[in-house]
Amino acid sequence: METLSPGEVVTVPASLSVSLNLNFGERLAGLPAAYAAGPGLLYRYGGRATASVQLAWIGLRLTPLGAYQLLGMPPSDLAGHVVDVADVFGTGGRVLAERCRAARSHRERFALLDAFLLRRSTEGLRPSAEIVRTWQLLSRSAGRARIVELAADVGWSGDHLGRVFRRQVGLPPKTAARLMRLMNLLACVDADWTRWPELAAEHGYSDQSHLNRDMREFTGMSPSQYLSRLRPCGCLDAAPTPPARSGRPGGDASDSFKTAQAARS
Repeated sequence: METLSPGEVVTVPASLSVSLNLNFGERLAGLPAAYAAGPGLLYRYGGRATASVQLAWIGLRLTPLGAYQLLGMPPSDLAGHVVDVADVFGTGGRVLAERCRAARSHRERFALLDAFLLRRSTEGLRPSAEIVRTWQLLSRSAGRARIVELAADVGWSGDHLGRVFRRQVGLPPKTAARLMRLMNLLACVDADWTRWPELAAEHGYSDQSHLNRDMREFTGMSPSQYLSRLRPCGCLDAAPTPPARSGRPGGDASDSFKTAQAARS
């Protein structure tokens, strides 16, 4: 369960994963009740300006290559987007969302999700051996391996690796490496004593300003803001957007909203 206070806004940092989110509580304008968020996506959601909103989430994070196998589209089609599960999985996704909403317990919902994903896993695409190998090497290096060396390892040109990697993983290799490096750094953050310059050097950043740029791009915040606004779920408290002026087409955008920004290549 999650309760948003009036005007409260949550930032969801960019991730390498494709996330599937099903909300069984009150609806948020701008977000489907059941949706997939693509890799590399930084987005926000917020409640009404004058009243609390109660949400009830089930969230799944799919690894990039797992998403390639399970989704009805390549992860590259989701990059930079939030998409209704019905648009990802077709009629099966719509029925799944309806059955999960009608279920009486999370245990029943998890059983429905497990059965659905197991069926998808037997029907889906398989990532190429070269991309599996590239992903493994990139992960082992915590995002610090050189892309030209990864391409040489699998016997492909850099351009060909970039095209196939982006289609099957959802992000260009360089963007995935940058995000992987940042996620590894943030996993080492200590709330009691954060050594940002030392952490930056340990994780291959040229200096702290280099780290700051990636933090802004992938989390929307500076390192100090990230630390002070981090929620237990891994999301971040964000400042609300200014209320829309009355009389604008489309109604009052301050009631609730969602913004999304794709990670740049």
